[in-house]
Amino acid sequence: GESDEHVQGALEDVVGSHVEDAVTFWAQNVSRSEDLLKISRVLAEACPRANAVSSKPDLSKIYGGCFSEDGCWYRCVVQQVIKEKCQVLYIDYGNSEILNTSDIVEIPSNLRCPSVAKKYRLWGLQIPNNQDLNMFEEVSNRF
Repeated sequence: GESDEHVQGALEDVVGSHVEDAVTFWAQNVSRSEDLLKISRVLAEACPRANAVSSKPDLSKIYGGCFSEDGCWYRCVVQQVIKEKCQVLYIDYGNSEILNTSDIVEIPSNLRCPSVAKKYRLWGLQIPNNQDLNMFEEVSNRF
């Protein structure tokens, strides 16, 4: 989950998975890479046969979402519901998108474990007020 606590001197080996802006990014602890593979395998097996979310999605629940760019299934939470569409956050990577409710499915309870990715902010950096934070995303997308 998200944590705003500042841990001084704590070191973690992580792999970046999503850049939000110039000072905010999501990363996965390298020790969880095996967990991520297992989760992916179970989702690929379970989600195509799972029940689509029929009523209003529960914002506190973890679902499976079919990512539009690769057609693969990832764990997600619904952040907002707009008519037949939902804004989802892919909890193991940190990216988000808008999906049709039909692309969100119930997942087995054993897959509702804590997210693999965590949100990080670079501490002590100042961004000028007139700086567009999303400008950084354009640069990061080129790599």
